[in-house]
Amino acid sequence: MNVRTPRIAVMQDLSCIGRCSLGVAMAVLPALGIEAAVLPTALLSAHTAFEGFTFRDLSPELERILAHWQAMDLRFDAIYIGYLGSRPLIDLAARVIERFGAPGVRVILDPAFGDHGRLYAGFDGDYVRAMRGLCARAEIILPNLTEACCLLELPFSQEAAPEALAESAQALLGGRLRDVLITSCPFPGGRTGLICAGEHAFTYPHSQLSMPCHGSGDLFASVFTGLLVRCGSVERAARAAADFTRGCIANSMNCPDHRWYGVDFEAMLPELARQAASF
Repeated sequence: MNVRTPRIAVMQDLSCIGRCSLGVAMAVLPALGIEAAVLPTALLSAHTAFEGFTFRDLSPELERILAHWQAMDLRFDAIYIGYLGSRPLIDLAARVIERFGAPGVRVILDPAFGDHGRLYAGFDGDYVRAMRGLCARAEIILPNLTEACCLLELPFSQEAAPEALAESAQALLGGRLRDVLITSCPFPGGRTGLICAGEHAFTYPHSQLSMPCHGSGDLFASVFTGLLVRCGSVERAARAAADFTRGCIANSMNCPDHRWYGVDFEAMLPELARQAASF
């Protein structure tokens, strides 16, 4: 019996060097037995932690890609949107959801505009407000603690109580948005982890690793999205994605350049594929 391979539309930038964005998604999703249909918003010679990177905006081409996809009558099991970087691309992402986000299509959005209590360079309050509007079009959003606080217009705090944060996140729910899954949340005892507010409310704390690792949020989001399409369970997919990401970060401690090139995950993809077989 022929079984159709699931297909996910992925809208993010592509860095030729450095583990982030589309580079992560295009490796992770096929390892999970899923086709990644890519919408590259920009092409960078290397990700932005490297000095002197080149940048080419691909947004003019995206409209032509989308028109061709529509003419092909393509169907997707999910739409996964990550780093966008500009107001016009937020508007374009909304059109992607409008054109291809039919009933039954999972729409997962990683807002990707800040971390460690501050916005990334080039972003401001207007961008956050526009992103808040895009969040209302998604089914599940994956903000980190900084992004969640900005979306909720709360002061950033590493001491925020998980229960209070989950209660505040309820304000974002409504319309299509069913779950707010917040990463890098503080928990008592020096732990960190996930808080999910919404239809599938849960928390998942774990011991904190001391080292930061570029691209870990992209890795979590890609694994979560792929596993969600495979199993349909938000909590099961999130827990497994968190465990895999944490394992990859721990593995990266042996790589002297991990902070620049990103979390070292490629060697662990066979193990992820074996785990996914049970999903």
